[in-house]
Amino acid sequence: MTELDPSVLIGKIPEPFRSDILFLTQTIRGAGGECYVVGGSVRDLVLNVKPEEFDLTTSLLPEQILSLFKRTVPTGLKHGTVTVLVQDRAYEVTTFRKDADYVDGRRPESVEFGVSLSEDLKRRDFTMNALALDLEKKVLIDEHEGIKDIQNQIIRTIGDPIGRFTEDGLRPIRALRFVSSLGFSLDPHTAEAIRTCRNITAKVSRERVHDELNKTLKSKNPFPSLKLFKEFQILELFTNVVLYPNENESAAKRMKEIPAFPLSLRLTFLHAWLFGSFAVGSHSKQFLKDLRYSNHNTKDSIFFAEILTKILQWKNQNEISDSELRKILLHPTCVHATRENLWIVLEHILKLCFVYEPSLQSVLDSSRVLKLAKEPQALLVTELALRGEDILKHRPKLPPKEMGTVLAKLLSHVLENPSENQKEILLALIPA
Repeated sequence: MTELDPSVLIGKIPEPFRSDILFLTQTIRGAGGECYVVGGSVRDLVLNVKPEEFDLTTSLLPEQILSLFKRTVPTGLKHGTVTVLVQDRAYEVTTFRKDADYVDGRRPESVEFGVSLSEDLKRRDFTMNALALDLEKKVLIDEHEGIKDIQNQIIRTIGDPIGRFTEDGLRPIRALRFVSSLGFSLDPHTAEAIRTCRNITAKVSRERVHDELNKTLKSKNPFPSLKLFKEFQILELFTNVVLYPNENESAAKRMKEIPAFPLSLRLTFLHAWLFGSFAVGSHSKQFLKDLRYSNHNTKDSIFFAEILTKILQWKNQNEISDSELRKILLHPTCVHATRENLWIVLEHILKLCFVYEPSLQSVLDSSRVLKLAKEPQALLVTELALRGEDILKHRPKLPPKEMGTVLAKLLSHVLENPSENQKEILLALIPA
């Protein structure tokens, strides 16, 4: 038992979740079973953080849970998990279990039900996640000094770290992610085991690595975890792209100043950290493909990286002309986005620029960019005062393959001279 008052933790559970969990607990106990809130949600309550979800563990078998509640989903019967729905809220209820041998470095070959709560808690990854809370009896169970490790902000495996990491290669990556998401430090023995068990970690699916990397990027300050990803050479296990060719810690360190949403913003800074700059090459798309990023996130992050590469060249200029802003900033952004969300994307770009290179604020004025973006000027070929048919009437023998080149040249002229977006003026610019 622990000195921490369980009633205080229970009081931190917001409604209607507290009432839901109490209902589930009382129903299960009425059927002769035990029921506890378990794992990360209890850890978060100890940390005074609102849990994102509440998982429960019980002595009853999955079949009993299915028959006990009206609305259920058999989400993972093989591993003892049933999702119980209370109105529109879902709770995973998992039977106490003991895992059999792990043979693939990810999941146990089978699980054994009918064990005690103690046996169930013993199989979990870290001490901080092996806490159980009984809402009805107001009891907090801590058999592995999880509270002590939470108070000391330590990430420590239950039992032998090499044994725990050999069972499941995802656990080392989760440990690294917790460094940033919780602000904790690795226990030295746990850290050494991460290095020792890299061959097991290499068996984890790229989709799961993708999920953990995303959670890292969305944390308040991703840098401490990213630094450990580099130290333990974790990402190298899932891509053949050469990482960290040039030291660029500033991008990773400043990532905390970038909004966590949309994810592509922090992915752009991740790119600069991984490859030494924002410069885009074949390595960029390959890394994002290897780590299973969507086409949307890939397209956006590469666009931001490309445009930042161009804009950062302005840092030594005293002044930027309107035509430069239209050509290098407004036109590419409008091509990538739409007129409707042009300013939203421009705001993202300016945020990235000013965080990475604060000196740009003296030459790249946000209000000026906004003013230019709102002016009724052509930024796209489709906004020119003439169309392809106008050009063909003027130049009937123009080869079709040259049409695009002509339109591009006319747009370039209009970006420099927006007032000359008039059909007669543009036709006059086309050589006879």
